[in-house]
Amino acid sequence: DAATAVAAAPAMGRSARIDRVLTHPLWGPLVFLAVMALLFNSIFSWATPLMDAIEAVMGWLSGLVKGGLGPGVLTDLLTEGVIAGVGNVLVFVPQIALLFLFIGLLEDTGYMARAAFLIDRLMARVGLHGRAFVPLLSGYACAIPAIMGTRTISSWKDRLVTILMIPYMSCSARLPIYVLIIGALFPGDARYGPFTLGGLVLLAMYALSTASALVVGAILKRTLLRSPTPPLVLELPPYRVPRLRNTAIYVYDRTADFVRGAGTVILAMTVILWALLSFPEPPAPPSPGDAPAVVQVVDGKPTKAPVDRDLSPIEYSIGGRVGKALEPALEPMGQDFRVGIAILGSFAAREVMVSTLGLVYGIEGADDDDTGLREAMRAAVDEDTGERRHTPLKGLALMVFFVYACQCMSTIAVVRRETGGWRWPAFMFVSMTTIAYVLAVLVYQVGLALGFS
Repeated sequence: DAATAVAAAPAMGRSARIDRVLTHPLWGPLVFLAVMALLFNSIFSWATPLMDAIEAVMGWLSGLVKGGLGPGVLTDLLTEGVIAGVGNVLVFVPQIALLFLFIGLLEDTGYMARAAFLIDRLMARVGLHGRAFVPLLSGYACAIPAIMGTRTISSWKDRLVTILMIPYMSCSARLPIYVLIIGALFPGDARYGPFTLGGLVLLAMYALSTASALVVGAILKRTLLRSPTPPLVLELPPYRVPRLRNTAIYVYDRTADFVRGAGTVILAMTVILWALLSFPEPPAPPSPGDAPAVVQVVDGKPTKAPVDRDLSPIEYSIGGRVGKALEPALEPMGQDFRVGIAILGSFAAREVMVSTLGLVYGIEGADDDDTGLREAMRAAVDEDTGERRHTPLKGLALMVFFVYACQCMSTIAVVRRETGGWRWPAFMFVSMTTIAYVLAVLVYQVGLALGFS
């Protein structure tokens, strides 16, 4: 024991000297912000080559299936459904792995305990102590284990406030949505000093979600869930070199969970959505000289009227018609029926939004060469106006919507279980969805008024 104490003393001395900077009231938050900026910039920049490689493999696999099976419903299901749907989610595995790699390294070095110490000052203003930071941090990975992790909070009201804050944290399921929109709609070569525009936008989305969680917590602690703030007792472990084996296991487990989700829920939803977006098929084009017509009754007499053949296969399908019905509500936030279909699908799991857009553009571009979803979104043009279908402003509004919208049935189910009823999950779902829609509309309309597109 004496030898251990002697060996630990230099480590604690070094840690104390480092903590003079990293826990300083001014320098500590600045260092934390710089670390987060580098983290998200690296996630966006380093993963791009791997994303391009996976996208190329998916395109090659789609072409292989088409060449091997020939045209037919099974080929369409595999290429436009399974490969375009699940494949467009798997493209984002590099970002997911990098996010968990950085979180694992920061936890293993002991820095995250210092981050909790720094955040405690903000938490005190909210009315919570820094111990709630741990489940909130876990919410960056997945809300479900983070919500279950609140069981360590002794005060029921503090625990409930933390539970209601966690869904605002940008979980790993939101990351593919952010990266898709940023990669497709924002200039990839724009830089501000050492940071890319994409990395800064990604950081802004995570900062917005974290700030929103703190604001929601402060409001709840001062209104519906008043309670005294307990003092923080937090042990700061000495800094240490990360144990790479432990970090590798952590990254593998977390990434494997994401991939398993892509292979179960997303695969099932992809097949269902493919059917809804593919059937019924539009009428075949008329033979030359034939007038396309259907029989309809006018003034009690059967007459012939032209068939509307201007509808695309997507618009003619069941899913497309549902999306068109939602379009008037989505237009104020700059979105069309295609995004509406994707938003509906995402209520099963947020990642389904990416796979659904992959389905939509896969079916619409069935006769074109295989292109990635990002390229398809970048090149999409409105048929009526000739303008770009997706713009940076529309993409920003959509990302803001996904920052706030509670689109995860599993999260709602675990909140119901942890709170013992439907009151709080219903409150969470309605309030978050309302906030998401209002702020997305506000972002788009204010952006238009300021001359952005």
